[in-house]
Amino acid sequence: MKINGSKIFFYWMYVCAVSFGCAANQPATIPRGISLLSDEIKRELQGVERTIASVTTTIKYEIQTYQYELANGQFVPDPRSPLKYKLATNNGTTGVIIESDDRTLSGGGLIINYDPENSRYTILTSNHLVSPEDTTEVYFLDEDGQNTDVLFARYIVKDVAISVRGNSNWRAEAGLVTADAVDDLAILEAQTTSSLGLEYYNEMGYDLDLSWGDWVFLFGFPKGIKQITGGWVSESPYPGTLTVDAVVRFGFSGGPVFAIAKDRGKLAFAGVIKSVPRTNFDYIAPDGTLPMGFQLSSEKLKNLVVKREIMVDYGSAYFVNPKTLKQFFNEQRDRIERASIRLHPKYYGTQPPAKSTNH
Repeated sequence: MKINGSKIFFYWMYVCAVSFGCAANQPATIPRGISLLSDEIKRELQGVERTIASVTTTIKYEIQTYQYELANGQFVPDPRSPLKYKLATNNGTTGVIIESDDRTLSGGGLIINYDPENSRYTILTSNHLVSPEDTTEVYFLDEDGQNTDVLFARYIVKDVAISVRGNSNWRAEAGLVTADAVDDLAILEAQTTSSLGLEYYNEMGYDLDLSWGDWVFLFGFPKGIKQITGGWVSESPYPGTLTVDAVVRFGFSGGPVFAIAKDRGKLAFAGVIKSVPRTNFDYIAPDGTLPMGFQLSSEKLKNLVVKREIMVDYGSAYFVNPKTLKQFFNEQRDRIERASIRLHPKYYGTQPPAKSTNH
């Protein structure tokens, strides 16, 4: 019988990719022989999935848009004004248009504590998901697309409402316990008699030393729907984070990252999804008053507005690494305990988790 060498080589590569059983290039944190498609891993994923909650933040803004006086097409300087330029105050106007707007952010979080006596859940998520900046300023751009010193608008936060949702699909109000804007981590608490899910029961991935070639699973809530993805880990240009080669969309922020622990077949909590690369796409479009196919006259040009869409650069994402997670829990321990929250010692890296059979 004639043997096709190329087919043998292809089969060998396939076995290596699926089972991780080959000696060459074996990831350090995946035990020999473990398969991502095995029943063990599937059961683990189904178990940790029950420890993940949806986090939604609704933000009410006051938008102040500024209209300036022009002379020969140029803004008129005004040294006495904090805006540096003279506002258009003709016809009794103030030069400031005030409007309101609501924005909604959605993502995920991990249930790190459940207090059944008080029906209280503690959830770890991303800071940027639940702590918007008090004021955001938008400036006019120059011909190179760079900010000028002319303020176009201010977005001022008037109200922030956080809610969480679990397997029961009932929403519960949540409050902020503590947060770290630098590491982009935050802890929430919610009191509800409706079930949000299970308290995370497996070990922490502090000792996994994730690096090039390790595999991780990621959970998130794009468009409010719980989803899972996964990918290979690599280095990140941002301190305290790692990169993962995975298809991640908006709504994955705050979602947990799990790695396969050295204990065969178990999933360890190893990070929190921080961000995805994105690109701003600016374009000119009708303001909504013109029908499709309408031919624009000079009079109708005033119905055009500049719009911006934020486009996800699919293929990679960044997550807070295990070392940063451990540091966050220890730095915030006093605030956590002052809120009468008693986390398992595993979060501080001082004791292995208790054995659990609830999954």
